[in-house]
Amino acid sequence: MSDSKPVTGALSELRRLLPYVRRYKGRTALGLVFITLSNICSTTVPHVVGTTIDALKESGTTQSDIGWLIAQILLLTIGSGTFMFATRRTIIVMSRLVEEDLRNDFVNALKIQPARFFHDRSTGSLLAHFSNDIGSVREFIGPAIMYTANTITTFAFALSWMINLNGWLSIAILIPVPLVSTLTYRLGRRIHANYRIVQEHYEHITTHAQETASGIRVVRAYARGDDEAERFDDLSREYYRKNMRLARIQSLMMPGMTVLFNLSYVIVIGVGGWLVVQNDLTVGELTQFFIYLNQLLWPIAAIGWVTSMIQRGAASIGRLGVIIDAPSTIVSGTLAPSDIGGGIEFRNVTLSYDGSRRVLDGVSFNVAPGQSLGIVGSVGSGKSSIVGLLPRLYDVTDGSVIIDGHDVRDYSLSDLRSAIAMVPQESFLFSETIRENIRFGRPDATDEQVDQAARIAQLPTDIATLPGGFDTVVGERGVTLSGGQKQRTSLARAIVSDPRILILDDALSAVDANTEDRIMSGLESVMAGRTTIVISHRISTVQRCTTIIVLHDGRIVERGSHGELLQRRGLYFDMYERQQLEQQLT
Repeated sequence: MSDSKPVTGALSELRRLLPYVRRYKGRTALGLVFITLSNICSTTVPHVVGTTIDALKESGTTQSDIGWLIAQILLLTIGSGTFMFATRRTIIVMSRLVEEDLRNDFVNALKIQPARFFHDRSTGSLLAHFSNDIGSVREFIGPAIMYTANTITTFAFALSWMINLNGWLSIAILIPVPLVSTLTYRLGRRIHANYRIVQEHYEHITTHAQETASGIRVVRAYARGDDEAERFDDLSREYYRKNMRLARIQSLMMPGMTVLFNLSYVIVIGVGGWLVVQNDLTVGELTQFFIYLNQLLWPIAAIGWVTSMIQRGAASIGRLGVIIDAPSTIVSGTLAPSDIGGGIEFRNVTLSYDGSRRVLDGVSFNVAPGQSLGIVGSVGSGKSSIVGLLPRLYDVTDGSVIIDGHDVRDYSLSDLRSAIAMVPQESFLFSETIRENIRFGRPDATDEQVDQAARIAQLPTDIATLPGGFDTVVGERGVTLSGGQKQRTSLARAIVSDPRILILDDALSAVDANTEDRIMSGLESVMAGRTTIVISHRISTVQRCTTIIVLHDGRIVERGSHGELLQRRGLYFDMYERQQLEQQLT
């Protein structure tokens, strides 16, 4: 964002908030009515005060007359406060409702994005949007709208009373206003640009903190704690410098407007005093001018504060808009079958993430419902890319992925993904208990079903050693569990969800060969009648599969059963021989 961007540019960015505000237009309109009534009451008070002062000088004024004037002042003051309270109960509450909608839309926008979207954005960056940016937008929608309306109505009513008293004095008082507008305009542009810089640097701090906390084991293992702390200190100092630069600009707004506003006091004292001497203005009317000036002090000062919030809100909604308005390449279909059988067909599938290098090139195969497919191959051969196409984490560049005779792009995303359970190599567990992590894909699963899934995944022995058993909280990302325990917990989670298609993406790489053999034996009952895809670098993991394909550079170079592939003495046979030798040596 250029430093020269005018305030009108910020307002154009804020137009994207209109649909949110329109949802609560009734509440907003009511709030504006309340603030108008509040300022009618408050700006009438100086008139009554001035009348009271002049009445005290008149000989015919009685105590009851003075009492009635004082009562009017009290009633108007109470009315002003009551309506201002009602304003906050409408407009400020409306801003909180918009904040809720904005958070929900932000999360929903993230939900529909393909996996590639998250490869290009760090978790810390998204968290910065979710915390700071949405809060800044809420401050604009609530306080900024309220104080803007307060400023406009106070000026309108107070100025009307002042002009009614003495037009020339009122015009003289407004001499500093163009200077205030110029100051607000110039400083507003700089606030907008610098706030965007501050927010972008905050992303770097959040990203670094999140990565350091998540990778604390690696940080400690390589004795990099002091280095990471020093790097965070450098980022914090830079964040401090950028914030101080913004604060210095913002600090000029209020003093500058206060100085300009005090010129009006000089004008009232000079011109107004002369008019009183000339008997063209009474003492009560001059008093009214002073009270009106005091009433205008906060609205004028609020111009700078509101301008700052507008600039911050515009910068934040612009950054949020990049996420919320980001088009998703994964568009849900409309087909919602009552049940998915699990028949899978890849028809000449090609996949490229960057538009140049092909991760998959002309891949074709079939898996009948209830059958199993094993996939082996070297690192980077495209194994995980194949299974990522089934739940549409990505979409094919060319060709088709078919399930039960329909292209996966025709299915409703929710129906498609609910029929598939995937156990990735890098298992992710939530900061919940083991039981809740296993139930994640099926919240209504009974304790018996959880126990059965855990037994198949060979978890009971490990769970027995934990202090709370199944109710042990595993910490962020399952930090309290070993790699093998996390993989087996993820496997139990997939089993208990009872999917039609089960995908094991190198899901047993962190367990030893004996545990793997027991798990695969237990999985035979789970795999029976269920379409299963098993990816592994171990031949022992896939040898039970009905069909096995061997990938190399994104192409299928061999296919067949375990026995058939061994007889061909090709790439699969070489992998098998090498692993058998490694097993004998260990």
